[in-house]
Amino acid sequence: MLKRIRKIIIASLAVAILFSSLTKLRSFADEASDIEFDNKTVTVGYYQNENFQEGAFEGGVKSGYSYEYLQKVASYTGWKYDYIYGSWTDIYDAFINGDIDLLAGLGYSESRLSDMYYPDYPMGYESYYIYANSADDSITTDASTLNGKSIGTIKGLMESVLSGWLHEKSIDAKIIVYPDVSNRDDALESGEIDAFIGEGSSVSAKACITPLIKVKNVNMYLGVSKKRRDLLDELNFALSELDNREQYYVYKLSEKYFSASAISVHVSPNEVKWLQEHDYIIRVGYMENFLPYCGTAADGSPTGIMVDILKASFANLKVDKPIRFEYYPYESTQDMIDALHMHEIELLFPISNDIYYIEQNDLFHSEDVITSAMNFVYLDDLEEAKEKPLAINRNNEIQYEYAATHFPNATIVYFDSVDECLESVAKGEAGGAILSGLRASTLLMEADFSKLSYIELPYTTVKCFGVSTFHKGILPLINQALGTMDNDAAMTFTYKYIGHANDYSLKEFIRRHSFAISLAIFAMLSAMVVSLVLIISKHHRQKLYYQFAYKDTLTGLYNRRSYDEDLGKFSKSIPENLVCVSLDLNGLKGVNDNLGHVAGDELISEAARLIKETMGKYGRVYRTGGDEYFAILRASAEDMEDCKTILDNLCEEWKGAYSDKMRISVGIAYKSDVEDLTDVMDICKLADKRMYEAKAEYYRVNNIERRRG
Repeated sequence: MLKRIRKIIIASLAVAILFSSLTKLRSFADEASDIEFDNKTVTVGYYQNENFQEGAFEGGVKSGYSYEYLQKVASYTGWKYDYIYGSWTDIYDAFINGDIDLLAGLGYSESRLSDMYYPDYPMGYESYYIYANSADDSITTDASTLNGKSIGTIKGLMESVLSGWLHEKSIDAKIIVYPDVSNRDDALESGEIDAFIGEGSSVSAKACITPLIKVKNVNMYLGVSKKRRDLLDELNFALSELDNREQYYVYKLSEKYFSASAISVHVSPNEVKWLQEHDYIIRVGYMENFLPYCGTAADGSPTGIMVDILKASFANLKVDKPIRFEYYPYESTQDMIDALHMHEIELLFPISNDIYYIEQNDLFHSEDVITSAMNFVYLDDLEEAKEKPLAINRNNEIQYEYAATHFPNATIVYFDSVDECLESVAKGEAGGAILSGLRASTLLMEADFSKLSYIELPYTTVKCFGVSTFHKGILPLINQALGTMDNDAAMTFTYKYIGHANDYSLKEFIRRHSFAISLAIFAMLSAMVVSLVLIISKHHRQKLYYQFAYKDTLTGLYNRRSYDEDLGKFSKSIPENLVCVSLDLNGLKGVNDNLGHVAGDELISEAARLIKETMGKYGRVYRTGGDEYFAILRASAEDMEDCKTILDNLCEEWKGAYSDKMRISVGIAYKSDVEDLTDVMDICKLADKRMYEAKAEYYRVNNIERRRG
């Protein structure tokens, strides 16, 4: 009975609360509908502050975060502005006295509530930092180094925040108040003060100024004079509408104006440490023949927007030493990813920002570099094309990801290049191919593909830089550099590469004048036939040799040759987290003798699969002999303990078509295990020794004579 009464009471309260809420909502709607926007002229305090308010003088061309924000507000309220110019101190005092209606960039403080109105929505988010002269190494990120120093500020909230912070930190420093930010900044440059407190967003990235300590985070508002309560209601309604219709407006505005502030271009101590460890060199892998994004010029140098973006963005960062880039071309995305995980490069381009596929490849992606449309290329009939297979370049991961995501039911046929994909479409074998919108028009100008058409697909792709999950120290650095660029910078860089599509190429010349030169070509071909056949035959043999030279045909693992060459890469230096793992398949001889070599091959290939499944994400796995495997990894001891446990469990659970038992002996050696280390082979030998000890223990415990397998 009590439970029933309790339910009735709760239900009644819920109804009452709902009714009250609806009444308040209707009341707010009625109030909003009563607000009249009558094109009022509103006075605005306008002071000079770089990136925030520019053109603070009569007739000046205005721009900046605050100015654009004010125009957006006016688009909802219908206000017209009368700008009042002056220093920050003069403008602030006039605003407090009621001589100015609106003032932008006011941080929230309860002590100000008696002097002004704050609207319901902030115009942005701000952080206050302590800045010092870059040449003064007596002030560091340790707040106590400010003792005995003089610190500049401007009047208002920043002054009170600084005073309170110094008191909280028990710092004895002299505070000097300046009328505006330009006087404050000049005082630091001239040595009149040792440091100043300033905004993280609008302090410009001057070479002599370095942000050191974050003091406080505050919300920033467009303040309303106490004498203009009528403006507050209109402002709140306008900001509510702005929040509903353009939810990310303030964020986009911040990106637009504050990308080049001192904070955004300042490189952190961790990032400097990473650069120092890598001699200020960043090795970049890129896709060959993928303009306008990336490629190799006729002189062998890298080209494309990749080069332009890296050069321009890193030039914006404040670094004590120039950063150099080394570029390495790759034929396929997978080759780039393998090189990244083997620490041959630190950065690759391009990858998409598709989170699922990035995780599958153990990668992290950078901030977006460029967004582009995707086109569907077809021959004649679009409806007929939809019934045929889709041609995909197997070397281009972005093409595959796009097709798998947006055309999951399509039949896919793979080719080794984009030209082969288009050739298949031109012959009518494939129904269509997927190309980046920035590449389609260029490629289809080729004579062989001039009959093809294309349409724009509904989904775009975003291209980014990629880093390994095991080498993520570079990620904040590349993101910070990209953050200093305008959103449309990458698209602007594409124009000079796309423009070459209209050049009158030799191939196009031959197509247009083919009849006139056909006899000469025929004569030349007759003389070259024998040589050409020999060249093609040689090239084919080389291609087959390369294909099988580095992979084991039975297991798909890297082979002994690849193992030897990879070890040679550690001749100059050995990474601290290098791990060598020696593995041996127990009982293979017995399986071959009793069940046949088909069963033995099954055991070999399945053991390879289990080893790669557990250790492959940390590096490369090799088959170095009949029943012998080796792994060269970059991992921690904890990671390797997990791998060993997982591998043992997988072996316990394994059941094959011919055999139901698998046991693998494992020996693990770390760089730190070897004293007086001179060669990576010392670690390999220790791993082999530990593997043989584990193997001997296995045979001893199971009372098995080794000569019997």
